[in-house]
Amino acid sequence: MITLAELTTKANRQYINLLKGHLTGENRFPLVISANKALDRRQGSEHIFAQQQELLLHSKNKTGRGYTLQLKQNSRTKQSEISRISFESLDDFLVFLGKEDEYTAFVQAVSQIRIEVPELLALLERMPRLVIEQLGKWPDLLRVVRYFQQNPQPRQYVRNLPIDLPTKFIETNRPILRILLDHLIPSHINADETDFYRRFHLEIEEPMVKIRFLDNTLRIQATLSHISVWLSEFRGLNLACERIYIIENLTSFLTFPAIPNSLAIWGGGFAVNLLGGIDWLSEKQLFYWGDIDVHGFQILSQIRGHYPEIQSMLMDETTFIRFHRSGIGGDFLALELTNLTEPERRLYERLLVNNWRVEQERLEGNWVLEQLLTVYPT
Repeated sequence: MITLAELTTKANRQYINLLKGHLTGENRFPLVISANKALDRRQGSEHIFAQQQELLLHSKNKTGRGYTLQLKQNSRTKQSEISRISFESLDDFLVFLGKEDEYTAFVQAVSQIRIEVPELLALLERMPRLVIEQLGKWPDLLRVVRYFQQNPQPRQYVRNLPIDLPTKFIETNRPILRILLDHLIPSHINADETDFYRRFHLEIEEPMVKIRFLDNTLRIQATLSHISVWLSEFRGLNLACERIYIIENLTSFLTFPAIPNSLAIWGGGFAVNLLGGIDWLSEKQLFYWGDIDVHGFQILSQIRGHYPEIQSMLMDETTFIRFHRSGIGGDFLALELTNLTEPERRLYERLLVNNWRVEQERLEGNWVLEQLLTVYPT
């Protein structure tokens, strides 16, 4: 015989159909739950009673609410046995699952959707759980999708949209908004774009490139030792210099010593890939300096995929031995890197095994300057 726990599991599986039924107007009651496990009659009448006792005690027959048991008398044993389990009404079903409040909120949300954006009903009939998952958010979600229905290609920054909402609402609810907008305005989206902002014609803040002039004579204005420019502007900048040092960490970038005829660019970790494909960079002598850890060499390999002639700097065995103490790196993927020199590859493999790390900031400033003058002369 089915147990109370098994009955609860089966009823929960029917809940999604109940939600669909409300959306489509289908009445699903009385709802019969299959009790397809036979009683074990081999151990006598007391054992038969014990198998059914839990269900009997919690049934509507005893409590006045919940599931109803239909009993029939066994002609041989003259004992009552459960022959049918059903929920006679919606209230009985919701009380049993403890979902009265949730279902009430679901009905209220569907009513609002039906009035304000009825075009969503076809989607929600297929995916009714979306209504439950976003309970409490539907008034704001509907404000957003109504705006996009009227302005399907806004071409504005998301926080400038004229919608009465908390400023971060759209940013923090992109997954559900994508589902809703894909359904509502399919002919207006950039279907090949996975980025939310590009997909729905929203402006995005372009990355900026930080530049330090390591030679005062290269400054575009005498008082500017650093500048930050939009990436698109940087691509067309073509600054006059011979050498460019791409430096992973901000502190090392800011404290890098003065070098004649040279610039420094802050790489910012894996964001360094944004610098790929810039023609005028390939005309310069390029150096990359990152942490001596797994990520540092993975970044080096990636940037070398764009600029094969770029040289690593202060990422060698000598530097590692001199400055490594007990530093441990973070989580990483063990990737096979194809753009490393043989000495770089050997050190990378050691780092993979031990997850060691020497951060750039740990290198002494005087030693860095000495290496620049001797190992990496200008």
